[in-house]
Amino acid sequence: MAPKKVLWPSMGRVRHIAVALALGMVVLLTFSNTLRNTGFALDNKFIILDDPRLRKDTPENRGLIFHQDYWWPKAVSGLYRPLTTLSYMFNYSILGNANDSTDYHWVNFLAHWLDAVLVYFLALVLMETFWPAVFIAALFATHPIVTESVSNIVGRADLFAAAAIIGGFLCYAKSTTVEGWRKVPWLVALMLITTVGEFCKESAVAVLGLMALYDFLYRLQRKRPNWLANLVANFREFAIKGYVALAPPFVFLWIVRSRIFEKLRPPELPFVDNPMIGWSFWTARMTAIKVIGKYFWLLLWPRHLSCDYSFNQIPKVTWQFFGRWEDFKALVALICVVAVIVVAVRNFRRNKPLSFFILLFFGTFLPTSNLVFIIGSIMAERFMYLPSIGFAGCAVIATYAVCRWIVPRLSPGNPSQRANPQLVAGVVLVLIVTACGMRSYRRNSAWENDVELWTRAVQVCPDSFKTHKSLAYALYERDQDRNPPAFPDIGRIIEEGQKARAIIEEIPANKPLYRASIVYLHLGAYYRIQGDLLAPTDPKSARSWYEKSIATLKEAVVSDHAFNEDNRNKELARGRAPNQIPDIGNQEIYSNLALTYTRLGQFQDALNAYSMARHLTPTSTDLYLNIASLYLSTNHPEEAAVTLVQALLIDGNRKDALSALAEIYGKIDREGCAVVKNGNELRLNADCAIVHNHLCSAASGLVQIFVQAKQFDLARQMQHAALQNYHCPAGLFQNLIPNQTTTSPTL
Repeated sequence: MAPKKVLWPSMGRVRHIAVALALGMVVLLTFSNTLRNTGFALDNKFIILDDPRLRKDTPENRGLIFHQDYWWPKAVSGLYRPLTTLSYMFNYSILGNANDSTDYHWVNFLAHWLDAVLVYFLALVLMETFWPAVFIAALFATHPIVTESVSNIVGRADLFAAAAIIGGFLCYAKSTTVEGWRKVPWLVALMLITTVGEFCKESAVAVLGLMALYDFLYRLQRKRPNWLANLVANFREFAIKGYVALAPPFVFLWIVRSRIFEKLRPPELPFVDNPMIGWSFWTARMTAIKVIGKYFWLLLWPRHLSCDYSFNQIPKVTWQFFGRWEDFKALVALICVVAVIVVAVRNFRRNKPLSFFILLFFGTFLPTSNLVFIIGSIMAERFMYLPSIGFAGCAVIATYAVCRWIVPRLSPGNPSQRANPQLVAGVVLVLIVTACGMRSYRRNSAWENDVELWTRAVQVCPDSFKTHKSLAYALYERDQDRNPPAFPDIGRIIEEGQKARAIIEEIPANKPLYRASIVYLHLGAYYRIQGDLLAPTDPKSARSWYEKSIATLKEAVVSDHAFNEDNRNKELARGRAPNQIPDIGNQEIYSNLALTYTRLGQFQDALNAYSMARHLTPTSTDLYLNIASLYLSTNHPEEAAVTLVQALLIDGNRKDALSALAEIYGKIDREGCAVVKNGNELRLNADCAIVHNHLCSAASGLVQIFVQAKQFDLARQMQHAALQNYHCPAGLFQNLIPNQTTTSPTL
C-alpha cells in the first residue's frame, strides 16, 4: 500500500473550525446541567475534599503529589496519577474553588470537548469522509456511558488519558506522511503528549496499540515474499521510524512508579470490589466475557446505568450454560465477542475503518477487561470512555451501510425519485445523537449528590453490597449534616445497611478477608445511633441496640485483622523485615467500638479499643482527647493530663486540649504554676514541677507508642525533643528504641 502524503482530503480550516464549534455546542447542551455547584458525589470527596495535598500550592504538597499514591492518604491503590491530582490542586487552591464544584466541572467539559474534536480528526484519518467523521465524534460526545467520566469530577483522568492517546496517535499519523527530519517535530510531540498523558492516567500507554493497529491496517507494504517475514520487516521499520519515540516516556514511567511503590505498602485489591481475585482462572475469565456482554448491551441500550457493580451484582459463571440464566448470558456474550472479531477479520481489506474501530474497542478495553490480569473492579462504566470511540465508529459505519442497503429496497421505482441513502443515514444519526444527548442530560442529575446517585444505583444494581452500603451512608451523612444533627431516616439507614450485610455474608465466614469490614463498621455505628435515640425514653431497648452494635463491630474487627495479616504476608513476600512492617487497619472500627463500650459503661474495654485505634494512627490527636475524656470519666485525672500533654506534643495548636488540660490542672496543681495566662491565651509552664513530670511521662509514652507502630523516625524526634527541650531524665528513654526490633501489639 502506498504511504499517505496527506491524512485526509483538503476541506479547509473553516470547516474544521465549524465542526469544533458545533461539537462544543453539542457537548455543552448535553452536559450543561453539570456546570454548576452540584457537590462531590462518590469518590470525589475522598480524592478531592479529603486530600490535604490540595489545600495549598506549596513545594511540600507538590512533592507529596509526586511521591504518594493517587488515593493518598486514604488508601494505597497502586494508581499513580500526579498530573491529574495537580489539576485538582489547580481547581482547589489556585483558582480557589475549594468545595464549590462548578469550575471542576468546567475543566471536565473542556477536556471532553477536546476529546470529541480529536475523535473527529481520528475518524477523518481513518475514513477520509466528512459527515461520518462528524457523526462519530458527536455520538461519542453524547453517549450516556461516558457520563461517569464527564459528570463525575474524578473521571477527568479518563478524559486526559483519552486526549493524550488520540492526540499522540494523530501526531504519529502525521509523522508517517513526511520523511527525514520533518518527522522529528511530530515524534517529539508524540513523546511529550504521551509523557503527560501517562502521568495523568497509566492507560495512556495504549497509544502504542493504536499506532500499531493503524500501521497494520493502513501501512503494510510488500517487502518480503513470506507473510511473517514481511510483517516483521514492516514493523521493524515502523519501530525505528516511530515507536522509538515512546521508549523514553514508557521507561520513565516504569522507573518512577517502581521507586514510588517500592516504598509504599502493597496496594489494596478488595475481593468485594472484584470477586474475580478469589475465583479460578477460567471461571474469572468466563465471567469477564459475560461482563463484556453487559458492556455491549449498555452501549446499545444505555437505559439503566449505575456507578457500581460490586459483589454480588455479577454472579460468577458456574458452567451450567443451559441450566442457569446467568451462565447462559456468558455463552451469548462469548458468541457475540467472537462474531464481532470475525467481522473485524473479514473486513481487514474491504472496510479498514470498521476493522480499526472494532479492534480499537477491544484494544483499549483489554487492560480493564480482567481477561489479561485482574484489576480492582469487576465492572465500571468509566472503563468504556475510550472504547466507546470504537463503538461510535462501528455504529456510524453500520448506519450508513444499512441505509445504503434498505433505502433502495423500500423505494424500488425510479432511482431519481428515491431518497438519498446518505441523507437518510444522516437523519437517523441525528436522531440517535439527539436521543443519546437527552439520556445523558438526564443521567447527569444522578451525580448531583450521593443520595441521588446511590438511590438510582440501588434500583439498577440491587444485588451489589456497595449500592446499599453507600446509600445508607449517604442518608447518614445527610442526617448528620442537619443543624442540629438529627436522624429521621435512621430506620431506612439501618435497613439499607442490613441489606449490604446480608449480601456480604454470602461470603463464607471462614474467609473474613473477603468480607468488607466497612459494612460492619457502618452498621455498628447506626445501631449505636439508634440506641442513643432511644436511651432517654427506653434505656432497656437502647442497651439492646448497643449490644448489637458491639457484636457487629466485632465482626468488623475480625475482617480488619485478616486484612492486616494479608498485608503482612505481602510485605514479607516483598522481602521486608518483620520488625519493619507496621500494623495497618481501619482505626474507625476501634474508635466506634470504644464509643459503644462507653455507652455500656465498659470503660476498660473502651480504653483497650481506643489504644488499638491509637496504635494504628499514633498521630491522631482526636484519639488522645477521647482517651483523656475516658480517663476523666473514670476519675483518673493524672492519666488524663498526661494524655492531653501527648496531644499537645503532637500538635501544639490543639487549643481544646490545652483548655481541657488547664481545667484539670486547676484541680490537681497544688502549686498553681502549671498554666500561665496572658490575656485570653493559655500556656503551659514547663518549669512547673507537675508540668515537667507530665511532659517527660508523655514524651516517654509517645516514644513507646511510635516504636510499637513502627514509626521509628517519630520516636527518635520525640526522644530528642524530650532530652534537649525539656531536659527529661535520660533513664526514661533507655532502650526504648532498641535498633528497631521492638515488637508491636498484634492486631
